Parts: sequence; C-alpha cells; structure tokens
Amino acid sequence: MPAYGAGPTGGCVLLDIEKLDEPRGLRLAGELDASNAEQLVEALEPEVDVGGDLTLDLAGLAFMDSIGIRVLLRTAQRLEGKGKLVLLSPGQLVRRTLDLIGGASLPNLDIVDEPSL
Repeated sequence: MPAYGAGPTGGCVLLDIEKLDEPRGLRLAGELDASNAEQLVEALEPEVDVGGDLTLDLAGLAFMDSIGIRVLLRTAQRLEGKGKLVLLSPGQLVRRTLDLIGGASLPNLDIVDEPSL
C-alpha cells in the first residue's frame, strides 16, 4: 500500500508499506517522514491491537526523520506487555539515526542486523 506525501520541496515522497505474514509485520521501502508518517500509523494500528512481536523490515527504507522515529518509539511503547517491536535490517543511514537516539538500549525495541525478508 503506497503512501504518498508532499516532500520538503513540494515533491512527492513515497513510502511503500507491504504486509508480512511471517514474521508478522510490515516491510517499509522509500522514505518515512512527516508527510507520510500517518499512513504508517494507520497500517500499524491493527497489528499493534493483535499484540505479540511485530517486525518492521527496514532494508528498503532510505530515510527516516524525527517524526518517523517517534512513530516507531510510540509503537514500541504501545506493544509493551503484549510484545516487542523488532526493526529488521535497517540500512546504513537509518541505522545511524537509530544509533544516535540510543535505539539499541530502548525498552521493548530490538534492532536486528540480518538479511531482509
């Protein structure tokens, strides 16, 4: 389910969101920013409600801004007591962003550097 948003220069920023069955979760590709973060929130809602671990395959995510980080952190918080948020295969830029916020030490959040699904 592609999500479109207006980029900072008025261009179109594309975030592709694909549902995964095994492990349960979503595959993200493109850029996650303020222009399209709400589409990710909407895609995550039913998955969080189910409970259990939720995997986000980030191998195809080229960029994530602070709004995207906030979506991930809130998702991890909402899963607390029901499961954890697993961030799979973040690319170099996204991984660096996660490292800057201390992602590896955040509660209920696992960052896994494995090949993409």
